[in-house]
Amino acid sequence: MQIEKIKAPPILHIKRVAAYARVSVTELEHSLTAQMDYYENLIKANPEWRFAGIYADNGISGTSTKRAEFQRLIKDCEAGLVDIILVKSISRFARNTVDLLNTIRHLKDIGVEVRFEREHINTLSGDGELMLTLLASFAQAESESISRNIKWAARKGFENGEPNTGLRCFGYNWENKTLVVNEEEAKWVRYIYDRFLSGVTLNKIAREMKDVKSIRGLPINSALVRRILTSRLYVGDLLLQRYYNPSVGKCAKNEGEMPMYEIRDNHEAIISREVFEKAQKKVERLKYGRTPFAGRIKCGRCGSACKHRHQKNLPYATIECKNRCGLHHIREDKLLEITDGSEDMVLFDDRIVFSDRTVKRKLSDQGYHKTRFSRRTFCGVCRNTYTRQNNHGVYVWGCRDKNQRKTCDNKLIKEEELLKAAEWAVGSSDEMDYFCNVERADVYKDKVIFHTKEGDKIWQRT
Repeated sequence: MQIEKIKAPPILHIKRVAAYARVSVTELEHSLTAQMDYYENLIKANPEWRFAGIYADNGISGTSTKRAEFQRLIKDCEAGLVDIILVKSISRFARNTVDLLNTIRHLKDIGVEVRFEREHINTLSGDGELMLTLLASFAQAESESISRNIKWAARKGFENGEPNTGLRCFGYNWENKTLVVNEEEAKWVRYIYDRFLSGVTLNKIAREMKDVKSIRGLPINSALVRRILTSRLYVGDLLLQRYYNPSVGKCAKNEGEMPMYEIRDNHEAIISREVFEKAQKKVERLKYGRTPFAGRIKCGRCGSACKHRHQKNLPYATIECKNRCGLHHIREDKLLEITDGSEDMVLFDDRIVFSDRTVKRKLSDQGYHKTRFSRRTFCGVCRNTYTRQNNHGVYVWGCRDKNQRKTCDNKLIKEEELLKAAEWAVGSSDEMDYFCNVERADVYKDKVIFHTKEGDKIWQRT
């Protein structure tokens, strides 16, 4: 009997291989595509490898690990989906030595190998980490050197009045290093200033502009609205070096650490300087959550302080008594027409008393009352609200419901007659006197009953 030993076929350990690619600027997208095609063909051509995907970050610096595709790669490695990562060079993977070594050691602990093609480094080899540390330090030094050169060039440009044309500005376009008004966006800049100065809050303005896209394609939010309201860019001035980079990948607001350069009347203005200064005063008060009249107004009825209020269904803010004693509120924008908020005052239903003068209030201060009779005049029969109607050029008042007007058989009353009756009931033709003293009026076919603070008064109709 003859026994022959048969050699077993070699066992192929198939490795799941992925590649990582990155470019710093979007203009090099063709380079990124070339890297992706190269690694996909390389991996698929090796019978011992299985293609696990390409991870590519476009237009992102390597000084930080906060890159979407880079983070996705690390998560897939932690999930056991990748055995080997191919990278063109150390600088493509990371330019910060600490971040690079921490990531490599983490991948090494979970059994993932990283191969850098240009440097011929394998992280699982014995001298891999030593070589990696040295070369990564060179990559970081190169990155810092490039950063210093770019900063130096930018600062020299600022000294000569040359702006950074890489920054997009809502309302403007760059043309040959000059800001030119973008009318489609400029109309929204004017809208923001108009609404803000009329008493509308930043959040409400942002909600009203929810369909308007900012320069990055994102919706307008209250932070951007505030930034537009405080930027001198819109009055034609340019402020250079408002921000600076204290270190690679870090950006900070310039609080005096670096010189700033202001260029007045550099380009066409969208907002006048007068409007801009008014907006700055109002924004300054917002820093402390204050209104123009905070701590300045007292209620003439009960002596309490008055507060600012903005209702969602009204396009303006109002001032009203904190104690809700029944004081008729006043529109904040109407009050701004009388005073800028620098005076103390006492608010009454029919007047505003300052330290050196008294101002008669108008009915329009209330906002929603079109006339003295609006929402305060009713049909004495069916109890429906009376509304103003134009009857062949003559204003008359009658039931809001036309069908109900027929069934209750209560005839219309001319506004001229109603005005005479109101003057008789109050003893004055002033609309605010009527508004402050008459709670309601009930109209019948033969009379009008005025419910006043002094009691009911009946006017006999002719």
